[in-house]
Amino acid sequence: MGRPKETPSLVVAAASLVDELRALDGLAEEAKHCRMRTEKGLSRATRLLTDSVEYRARIEEKLRALVMEIEAARTHQQQSIQALLEVAHELDERSKERDTLLSRFGALGASAAQVSELAVKLGERKSEGAGDQELLERLGDIRGQMDRVASEARALAEAAEVGGWAEIALQADALRQEILAAQNKLAMAQRSVAARAPS
Repeated sequence: MGRPKETPSLVVAAASLVDELRALDGLAEEAKHCRMRTEKGLSRATRLLTDSVEYRARIEEKLRALVMEIEAARTHQQQSIQALLEVAHELDERSKERDTLLSRFGALGASAAQVSELAVKLGERKSEGAGDQELLERLGDIRGQMDRVASEARALAEAAEVGGWAEIALQADALRQEILAAQNKLAMAQRSVAARAPS
């Protein structure tokens, strides 16, 4: 079984003040009905009035304690609000950072798509009977484009890793690995075409 929750000091201070106010109300009610026609009645009224002075002093003390608790609660609230504002600021910054990385990743994808288009055009030109020199030039262009895409993918993966965006870093690195694998195949094709091209 869990420990019972501790009553907040603000609640304790408020309850203590309410208790004193109720006691003073009871004293006032008793004083109102006090018959002051005898010595005993006068004595009782005097005692009740004397007691009321003590109640007033205790009530003022309880009020001061309650005001201090309210101030402490206000300070606590301000600290909580400040913490939430800091979280909101960090969330905004992290969201912007993520959006920037995703934008770079989108541009990287577009660049990779351009490389694919160049490879398709190369295949089409080869099917159309393009000469080895043209094929070599196109292969060189594609490799240059691939170098730029692989370099940007590496830079993006590093930036994402530094920022703590592991998922984006993995995706960028996976794309870089794909580009490097394609580059190796392209290099072999380039060597093959160069070997049969007239010197």
